[in-house]
Amino acid sequence: MRTVGFGVVLLLLGVGLFAAEVSVVGGALALAVGAALCAFSFYLARRGLVELREVSVEQLLTIDGLEGMLSERTAERDQLARALASTGDMVIAVDRDARVQYLNPAAELTLRSGDREPIGAPLLEAVEDPDLYGAVRLAIEDGTPAVLVVLRAERRFRTVVAPVADVAGAGPWSVVLAMHDLSDLYEAEVARRDFFINASHELRTPLASISAAAETLEVVIEPKDSERFRAIIQSEAERMSQLVEEMLALARLESGLTEPEMVVVGMESLLQDAVESIRPQAEREGLSLSYRAGGDETETMIMADPELVGRALLNLLHNAVKFTAKGGLIEVLAEPGDEADPAPMIWIRVRDTGIGIELAEQSRIFQRFYRIDRARQSGGGTGLGLAVVRHIAEVHGGAVSLQSAPGEGSTFGFSVPLAQQT
Repeated sequence: MRTVGFGVVLLLLGVGLFAAEVSVVGGALALAVGAALCAFSFYLARRGLVELREVSVEQLLTIDGLEGMLSERTAERDQLARALASTGDMVIAVDRDARVQYLNPAAELTLRSGDREPIGAPLLEAVEDPDLYGAVRLAIEDGTPAVLVVLRAERRFRTVVAPVADVAGAGPWSVVLAMHDLSDLYEAEVARRDFFINASHELRTPLASISAAAETLEVVIEPKDSERFRAIIQSEAERMSQLVEEMLALARLESGLTEPEMVVVGMESLLQDAVESIRPQAEREGLSLSYRAGGDETETMIMADPELVGRALLNLLHNAVKFTAKGGLIEVLAEPGDEADPAPMIWIRVRDTGIGIELAEQSRIFQRFYRIDRARQSGGGTGLGLAVVRHIAEVHGGAVSLQSAPGEGSTFGFSVPLAQQT
């Protein structure tokens, strides 16, 4: 700007000298120098504008690159957030003070209690596990990872403690915890162990009876005694055969190896066959057996596996015959399901006038190998029949039911789906 100013002054001076006719040479020289200075100033200004434009273009390119990098980082962050949100495992991040800084939805749902806000709360207050807190403190201070099992609200979590910042504490997160729920696997392992223990116990009893009866047969002389011990061996062998058969059936149902062959079948004829097959046994025990359908002349069609439904009904009928005293009544009923059910269902129920079941035992009666004390005293049953009924109902999308009171009999039932009418 100064160069332009000097040039303009010299131009004005030259014009003044020419106008006053003081010095033509001085005026010409002033005009020439002033024009040169102005021209040089304009050249510098133009060059500065070009350089400024080039710098601006470079800055714009840099800004575009930064915006691209920012977009990539934002997309990566959103993708990571979606991944953490979609997992069923709990993910918790804590800072150097072991305070919760991040929870994925699974962890937030588990740890949130009432109005208490878990974000910012101490980890020990949120999880309430001293061993986990100790492992987190060790990871914060020494960067040592750890894997341990954490108990919370009767659930078991395999927890990985992973430090994500150095000891100096770079970044807002210092340690990340990933907690995987092992409760179902643990319960399955306990159930498997109990199954083998109970199966071994149930097999040991008839085996001991068979062994004792066989040894006694070697020394008995009287034919009637021999016949009695042979009957014991046959009875216990049949009991073992029934136990093994029901164990295999239950194992196939639980493992999914037995896929129900769902067909449209008439319910009344299916149930009538089961009733007639058990009638001779019921009559030998002095029991009255009847079957009552819904009253409509049109046969009810169900979508079910006939063999499995027949097995479930026979299991209920065998139990009813076993625990109903002479002169009692056993009745098979078919009743429509609740309108609130997701799909139309039909309930098949077996009502008896037997010994009944205590309320405290009813919640466990469908468990494997569970038998009420009266059943154990009578020496019959395997404790698997009702568990098989429950699994058959479940593979059909149905459920089981029980209504009973001591001395007033019991009503067992299971539901199967109705065939869709077109």
